[in-house]
Amino acid sequence: MIEIKNIDKYYQDIKVLDDVSMTIKSGEIFGIIGHSGAGKSTLLRCINRLEDYKNGEILVNNKNVKNLNEKELRELRKDLGMIFQQFSLLERKTVFENIALPLECFKYSKDEIKRRVLELLDLVGISNKRNEKPRNLSGGQKQRVAIARALALNPKVILCDEATSALDPNTTKSILNLLQDINNKLGITIVIVTHQMEVIKQICTRVAIMEGGKVLEIDDTEEVFLHNRNGLRALVGEENIVLPKGINIKILFPKEISNDTIITKMARDLDINFSIIFGRLEKFRKNILGSLIINVPANNGDDVRQYLDKEKIRWEEIIND
Repeated sequence: MIEIKNIDKYYQDIKVLDDVSMTIKSGEIFGIIGHSGAGKSTLLRCINRLEDYKNGEILVNNKNVKNLNEKELRELRKDLGMIFQQFSLLERKTVFENIALPLECFKYSKDEIKRRVLELLDLVGISNKRNEKPRNLSGGQKQRVAIARALALNPKVILCDEATSALDPNTTKSILNLLQDINNKLGITIVIVTHQMEVIKQICTRVAIMEGGKVLEIDDTEEVFLHNRNGLRALVGEENIVLPKGINIKILFPKEISNDTIITKMARDLDINFSIIFGRLEKFRKNILGSLIINVPANNGDDVRQYLDKEKIRWEEIIND
């Protein structure tokens, strides 16, 4: 669907994208997360060529966006709806007129426009606001208008640039639920740029972590948070866990076993005592994921390792520096 290959971009002498590569699959919800200045919004704007780049290539449906002429780029952007942080609605136009604007630009008939806009108003749940001006809407309602406008031309991809960062937590959750519903119903690929970890946890199937214009890590969201590798630690900081002497084993709880009683079962089956050093369970989309660090005496280490392997439990040993 979208292939980004070795992209470099500069603002004057400052390199803001540094050899960035990633593949975004058709129909997925893909998150790009990082601190301010990481380059994530710049990368998003390179996909629809709102910004140019120096080296590399971006392919959207096998079309190299850098090589498109003005007419071809206009056609490509029909397939790439975009949602902005500050909504970007026209204050003098009604909700209906804001959503209709892309359709008018592409010369749809009045009947087609009316049918499509009413359909979208119903989809995003604001049919009763069709004649309101943006100043009379809440932040969440404005973002619903922006989402409807982005969907007007039946795009294959929605690009979301910090679409929830100006909203309160409850409104953010409702907007994310709406985007997930749109993805499920229409099969539209959604690319979300955000600095909010909760956005990634709630709806993204895969995630890229960026810092300083570089990609630190790309993986399934579940794998990123289960393993807490360098990319995630660079984003959220180190966990200050003091590990005691002995053998420290991190047990991973993916969605398949998050509710199992593996710890009590292992203690009972092996008839050993161990200490729980650290634990974390969090909700990701509709699943509960987490990890647990246990400390076991050195003479029981092999027994625990073999038991976990036998039960097909994912684990890794943490070396105490």
